[in-house]
Amino acid sequence: MEAYGRRALWLLVAAMLYIVAQSVWWALLLLRRDEEIARLSAEVSRLSGATADSAPTGHALMVLGEAGVFLLLLAVVLGMALHAIRRDLRLAALQRNFLLAVTHELRTPVAAIKLQLQTLNRRDLPEGAAQGLREATILEAERLATLTDKVLLAASDGTREIPVNRMRLDLIDVLQEAIMRAQLRDQEAHRFELDAPDRLPVSLDRDVMRSIVDNLLENAAKYAPSGTAITVRAMQEARQWRIEVEDQGPGIPPAERGRVFERFYRSGNEETRQHPGTGLGLFIVHRLVRRLGGRIEIRDAQPHGAIFTASFPIAD
Repeated sequence: MEAYGRRALWLLVAAMLYIVAQSVWWALLLLRRDEEIARLSAEVSRLSGATADSAPTGHALMVLGEAGVFLLLLAVVLGMALHAIRRDLRLAALQRNFLLAVTHELRTPVAAIKLQLQTLNRRDLPEGAAQGLREATILEAERLATLTDKVLLAASDGTREIPVNRMRLDLIDVLQEAIMRAQLRDQEAHRFELDAPDRLPVSLDRDVMRSIVDNLLENAAKYAPSGTAITVRAMQEARQWRIEVEDQGPGIPPAERGRVFERFYRSGNEETRQHPGTGLGLFIVHRLVRRLGGRIEIRDAQPHGAIFTASFPIAD
């Protein structure tokens, strides 16, 4: 599909160049004809003693004007067509990467669940080991459910309204629960630290905020080196409260900061990328933050890494 689109793009460029060349060629021919007519008219006028007609010059200006308008309209139409083809090619590449990522993400927990259930069927399995396998199976099932929720939310394409049920809750409780889930998922590969007051009552939707923090922590854990700290901060200011997630990974180049929130976007090629994922986590974060009336920003951490900041207005 991508190869076909690229061939169509080059054919369109070739057709555009051919049309422009033909237009210039015919305009030159018409101008030469006008010059010949003007020369013959001047010769006839000289022989007959009549005044030469200046119509050919006016005709030449008309030809040039119409040719200019035609080429301008052609350039606009072809520019729009080129933009549409390039956009479709980019979307096709993103969707291809998404399908590869989803296939990988689904295969991993399914294989783990299958292996764990097969192990649980052994009659000589100690009870402690069986309990650990049951907990691991539940964790993998939750991972599948989370991936399904991400795909369904992304498929709505902004047309389905996300329900929000605001209530007065302690934000710190929500963050602590998210850190516990992240620590369990990450198998102690990272240190998750919370820098926040003991309590921070705010008006929020627990499920929406849980999804926001879970996706931010999952994104940080993917790119931060093993053994480094991932810090979660919470603070309240005069007119807003905000949360921050800071990692010690490679950071995000400024040129990509606007695109990382696009659906399916992931830098690099899915076949050679080292970090698993679907390109939906940050897209969902951006959409949920906006649904709560907030905004999300990215800035550099020191000495390296990225800081995601989600800010929300204080509800009356």
